[in-house]
Amino acid sequence: MLPRPVAEALERPLRAAPPRPPVLLTMAGHAGTLAAARCLGRAGIRVTVASDARFKPAAWSRHVERTVRCPPPSQPEKFMEWLFAFGKANPGHFLYPTCDDFAYLFARHEKELARYFVLYQPPAEVILDLLDKKSLYEACGRAEVAVPDTFFAQTDAQAYRVAAEATFPLLIKPRTQVMFPTAMKGWRVDHREELASTLRAYRARNSYIPALLKERPDIAEPMLQAYHAEAEGGIESIAGFIDEHGGLYAARAATKLLQRPRRVGIGICFEHVPLDLAAKEAIRRLCKQVGYYGVFEAEFIRKGEERLLIDFNPRFYGQMGFEIARGLPAPLFAYLAAVGDRRALREEVAKSQRYTFVEPPIYLHRFALGLQIFAQRLSGRMPRDSARRWKRWYAAHRRIATDAAFDRRDPLPGFFEAFALLWGAARHPRGFLRSILLDR
Repeated sequence: MLPRPVAEALERPLRAAPPRPPVLLTMAGHAGTLAAARCLGRAGIRVTVASDARFKPAAWSRHVERTVRCPPPSQPEKFMEWLFAFGKANPGHFLYPTCDDFAYLFARHEKELARYFVLYQPPAEVILDLLDKKSLYEACGRAEVAVPDTFFAQTDAQAYRVAAEATFPLLIKPRTQVMFPTAMKGWRVDHREELASTLRAYRARNSYIPALLKERPDIAEPMLQAYHAEAEGGIESIAGFIDEHGGLYAARAATKLLQRPRRVGIGICFEHVPLDLAAKEAIRRLCKQVGYYGVFEAEFIRKGEERLLIDFNPRFYGQMGFEIARGLPAPLFAYLAAVGDRRALREEVAKSQRYTFVEPPIYLHRFALGLQIFAQRLSGRMPRDSARRWKRWYAAHRRIATDAAFDRRDPLPGFFEAFALLWGAARHPRGFLRSILLDR
């Protein structure tokens, strides 16, 4: 016979483990948000998606428990008011940024947000140091991470002095995409005599919100960067997760094969490449230098054996579904770190480090690629041989392809992504054609 205390303990019903905190994901139209929703939903975590319109892809995933309506990200003050109201009414959601604006805003309001949300949030100065190319490149210098030749000229006179010695073409690029309504990635200047007019056009079209200018008054001035032709088809993305101690660290590498616009734009086709350990350690040094931890994507130009860092995204990013498909569930890592489940985090990171590939996979926005090929063939911008090459590339990798939106087990987001692309092209035909057809 068992001792009475033991018998009574066995008779008592087992307590169910407390439910894990739910997740609030923002920007339902972004591929990274959809990837996070699927990743966290498959892990048994309740997912709420905030959407500013009804037919955004992530809002229709079967892994989403609830969709709520919010103001558009283009209205940051209204969005933050809504976010605080949501947090007060629904405390305890895990919150993580899905774009540069939100990375900046969530960090800037970290103390207030922490009253209602579960966060894994580096300080605001760390985030802005990474999102501002000037401070990012200065940190790269201290961490011994190579970057392209870049000049930060605060006046036209300084820009002209740089141009007198620089090799053309040059890129004129914004120092940051934070609170940058036009979201312009960059312009190429082919000839020295075009620089003055291009700088005037840049300043006329682009501006930042006063709050950001108050923090960094010179941030509105563009930077001049050496143009590397390798960037058109050879950007290397190294993405993953690093914890606040730098010990739990996992990453994957991919080559961006095609972007829109072609010379400076958003990636729509990626191919797996082996992770270079020296580049991985360079990212670790950079994160330690600035004090960053969390999900990241770093972009490099490959110039022979040299890698030049051009961008660092401290947030959920567009092609995050590719890392998830390759055994690195970055959203889940951030969630486990935020809720303090270190044992599960260690296990998941270790599992991702053991992950092996049968054959190298690819990632693409299939509908966007098809639309781009069609438009460029129709306009004469893409030779027939190039169109055939892209079709053969997809056919050869179709079995191991990860699509940004289409998934047979979760089909609705793919249909709504196609609808959004066609609707956007119909509403803004000039902007669509410019992104598809122009090289700039």
